[in-house]
Amino acid sequence: MNRIAAITCLVLLIVSVPPALRADDEKKVQIKANDDMKYDVTRIDATAGQKVTVTLINVGELPKIAIAHNFVLLKAGTDVAAFVKAAATHEAEGYMPPELAGEVIAASKMLGPGESDTISFVAPAAGTYDYICTFPDHVHAGMRGTLNVK
Repeated sequence: MNRIAAITCLVLLIVSVPPALRADDEKKVQIKANDDMKYDVTRIDATAGQKVTVTLINVGELPKIAIAHNFVLLKAGTDVAAFVKAAATHEAEGYMPPELAGEVIAASKMLGPGESDTISFVAPAAGTYDYICTFPDHVHAGMRGTLNVK
């Protein structure tokens, strides 16, 4: 009898888990970056603990040395201006400042025209998180967005 009750409780628990919390509920987002230094997606909504997969595609045509793009998701409270200022001095590291690596939740590679990169991460605690392109001056041109976690 106890075995039947335990199995019944387990089945009810599995069935009652909200869809946003199920492991198979992955948030997939495709973001296009262009020569106008803009992302076509500037807001991503997710649930804390949800797997998020972002595919960044550089649809621009200008050469990588002149205008490349990446996707860098920062921890809540990170000073974006200070981060991009530090990033500008790290060309050899793909404009990713090693001294601020602890401020990064997830990051793609720096992409030239026609290139793409896919990254996955688990959505952090509820809050608002900035994502940016760290290529010099791209944030100032508006190449940023937010991950909104509930």
